[in-house]
Amino acid sequence: MNEDKKYVDKQVYRVVINAPIETVWSELVNTASPRPFFWNARWDTKAGMTAGAKYRMASNDDKVVAVIGDIIEMDPPNKLVTSFQLTSLPDPASTVTYLLQEVDGGTEFSLVTEHIVAGSKSEKSMAAGSKFIVENFKAYVETGKVTFGARMMNALYGLMTPMTPKALRAENWPLD
Repeated sequence: MNEDKKYVDKQVYRVVINAPIETVWSELVNTASPRPFFWNARWDTKAGMTAGAKYRMASNDDKVVAVIGDIIEMDPPNKLVTSFQLTSLPDPASTVTYLLQEVDGGTEFSLVTEHIVAGSKSEKSMAAGSKFIVENFKAYVETGKVTFGARMMNALYGLMTPMTPKALRAENWPLD
């Protein structure tokens, strides 16, 4: 990391999901289908969800890539750590950690963001995105659907796919 830059303190977004930890973990790392709590993107990796693998968050039609990174740590069903870089912004990669812990009433799910450049567009985007993910991940695991607002947002993104900036096209973000 560039020592001249200032970084946002670690941000923690937390919720209790009324489901067993194995169910929550399985939904989080599912690579087979779009994750509506990730704006209908899906984990795309060549090596699977394993430490050291490169990943990208790709649209279901594989035409758009919103995020790229590396899987830094996998400790099923408790911890997933990734580097995280938004393809739409020139900011450096940050770190996102997903933590799961069994608690009374289900599974505590925490999303932790770190190493985000203070004042960057990524800071604002990741704060809003983290809240969206936590709220909609809970709704999805508990009910099979994300919130009404998320469903509308995902539908709008689907309609806007033909207008996606060229910089986000999948061919610009290979997994090699």
